[in-house]
Amino acid sequence: MKSRFLSLWTAVSMGLLSVGMSGQAEAQTQASDASQRSVRIVIGYPPGQSVDTVGRYLASALSRRLDRNFFVENIPGQSGSIALGNVARSTGDLNTLTFSASSALVINPILFKAVRYNTLKNFEPVATLYDTPLLLLVNSKLPIDSVESLVSYANSHPGEISFSSPGVGSVSHLAMTEFIRRTKLKFVHVPYQGAAPSLTALAAGQVQVTFEGVAAATPLLQGGRIKALAISSAKRLPKFESIPTIAESGLPGFDVVPWVGLLAPSGVAPDRIAELWSAVQAILQTDEYTALIEQVGGRQAVRSPSEFRKFLEAEVPRWQEFIKVSGVTAE
Repeated sequence: MKSRFLSLWTAVSMGLLSVGMSGQAEAQTQASDASQRSVRIVIGYPPGQSVDTVGRYLASALSRRLDRNFFVENIPGQSGSIALGNVARSTGDLNTLTFSASSALVINPILFKAVRYNTLKNFEPVATLYDTPLLLLVNSKLPIDSVESLVSYANSHPGEISFSSPGVGSVSHLAMTEFIRRTKLKFVHVPYQGAAPSLTALAAGQVQVTFEGVAAATPLLQGGRIKALAISSAKRLPKFESIPTIAESGLPGFDVVPWVGLLAPSGVAPDRIAELWSAVQAILQTDEYTALIEQVGGRQAVRSPSEFRKFLEAEVPRWQEFIKVSGVTAE
């Protein structure tokens, strides 16, 4: 009887062990399968915009580097925040990334009540890739050729200066509010839906001044319909060495520059972040990537995962203070 009981116990124990090992193996297989599936890079802007252009190049380059399929999924809306909300809900998902501009990460959560994600808690930084300094632009028919002459003209024409922007709360809008605050000028804000109509209004003389990125402004600059007075970054752009910075033009410390970064949802393991960072580093060193960034009016601004984390921890309170001082409200 005892012998039969022991035999039965041994059989049950072996069966449980087998089930346990089978379950463990199945879990490992599922994890392995998850790590080999296609990876979506969520972008919160329509196809054709600069972030989308670079994001698609990045997806293709990562696919070649890591021998997996990376693809772009566009989820436009709310200036990039709908896409980030989608990614924020994908906690621990190995197969989801986002390629996002700074406005959606550090400005929208402050300005818009409907934005529910927390940039510092809901995302794992992978890398910043590039930034895009803004040009201070005026209509070419105005007798203005410098920041100093813009200030003088505005002071002598009170109530006559209006500025366009791609939308309330855009970096262009906030850069102008900082410029106005520092110069103590009074401009009227005319927001548009995007950079193209904002620049069109400037070229047509419907507004007198704006801030906009190099790539979007270049055709109108080349056509002579608008003029560039200064650039919003702390340093001059090599491609536009003749254009001074705003800091050089009488507003020391002025440095308002949008940037773009790659992030994963929170909960993604450090080894996966390290794998992505290693691949991104290799891509950023190619001549092809360098040429693309110049084409979209940017400059390389690379930060590792840990550097990106520290950068975000500084950027969030910086923009909170920036928006508080500017008085800008979106809702």
